[in-house]
Amino acid sequence: MRSRKTRWSKVYESSEEELIAFLESRKLVARRDTAEELSVKSQQISTSDVTFWCAEGSLTIRQDSTSVSLQPGDALTINANVPYDVRAGITGYVCYITG
Repeated sequence: MRSRKTRWSKVYESSEEELIAFLESRKLVARRDTAEELSVKSQQISTSDVTFWCAEGSLTIRQDSTSVSLQPGDALTINANVPYDVRAGITGYVCYITG
C-alpha cells in the first residue's frame, strides 16, 4: 500500500488547537507546514513514512495517477520512498507532518 487516509477527528469542524492537543496526547513530534492558495510542492519524497495531519484549509496529495484530498480532521500516511506532489486548496492549508 502506498498511502492510507484516516480521520484524526470525529468532528467535521476541527481546529488547529485540537490537532496540537491530539498529537501531544500521542507524544508525536510534528512540524507545522503552511501553503498559500493553489500553490504546489512538486516531487516530494521521504526516506521514512510520513503523515500529513490537516488542521485548516485543504490540500490534495498526488501519487502517480492517484489523488487524495484532505480537509481538517483528515490524515494521510505515505510510505517511505514514494514520490508525491502536494497542492494547496483555494484557501491554502495548515497541516502538521510527522515522520
